[in-house]
Amino acid sequence: MQEVILIIVFVAAIGFMARKFYRDYKSESGCASSGCNACSPTEKKDIKLPGHLKS
Repeated sequence: MQEVILIIVFVAAIGFMARKFYRDYKSESGCASSGCNACSPTEKKDIKLPGHLKS
């Protein structure tokens, strides 16, 4: 019984990853998730480094 559950979980994980790679490959916009704006930030973020990290 444990082997069957393990196989089901393994096959589900393989299916999830295959679906993700397929969506990444077939995506027209270059991003698998549509509408998240993660790939194209609209504003520039100003990052200030502490003095000891500046070179």
